Amino acid sequence: KMVENLGAVNLRALEIFGTAEKEYKELGEKKSMLEKEKLDVMMLMQEIDSKKKVLFLKTLEALQSEFQRIVTQLLPKGEASLVLENEENPFDGGMLINVRLTGTKFLDIRGLSGGEKTMTALAFLFAVQEYEPAPFYVLDEVDAALDKKNSEKLSLLIKQYAGRAQYILISHNDGIITEANNLYGISMNEHGISDCVSLKI
Repeated sequence: KMVENLGAVNLRALEIFGTAEKEYKELGEKKSMLEKEKLDVMMLMQEIDSKKKVLFLKTLEALQSEFQRIVTQLLPKGEASLVLENEENPFDGGMLINVRLTGTKFLDIRGLSGGEKTMTALAFLFAVQEYEPAPFYVLDEVDAALDKKNSEKLSLLIKQYAGRAQYILISHNDGIITEANNLYGISMNEHGISDCVSLKI
C-alpha cells in the first residue's frame, strides 16, 4: 500500500543525484579555493599597508628634518614641525604644520599672516625638493604676500638651489628679479599681441 502511494519510481533519480553531488563537491572545492585566495589577498594587503606605513614615516622623518632646517633659514626666529593628526593610522588623518615665531606657543599654519604662511609653505616645498628633487619648478607669484626683506631671503634661497634645478618665477617683485639669471618681460601691444623682451643678467 505504501509503495503504491509513493507512485511511479523515478529511474533517473540516482543519475540526477550523482550529477548534483558532483556539482556540490565542485562548488565546495571552488569555495575553499576562493577562501584561501581571499586570505592570501588579505595578508598581501596587510603586508603592503605595513610597508607603506614604514616608508611614509621614514619619508616624513626626512622631510621633518629638512623642513625645520629651511624654516630657520627663511624665518630666523621661527621653529616649525610636521604633525600627524592620527599617529597610529597616519592614512586615516591629515598632516598639520605647526609654527612658533615668538614665545612658547606653536600655531597652526592657518593662524599665521600671509607672508609667514608663504615662507612656511615654501620651506615645505624646498624640503620636498631635498628629499625628492624635480628637474624644474614653476612658481607663480609666490612672493605676492612677502615684504622686501622676505623677498630677498626667498631669492637667495632659490639662487642656492638653482644649481640643482631650473626655477621659473613669475614675479613683479624687484627683490626677486635682481637675483635672476634671465629675465623675460611680456607686454601687450596696441593690436592685442604679446611682445616678449628678454635680458640675460
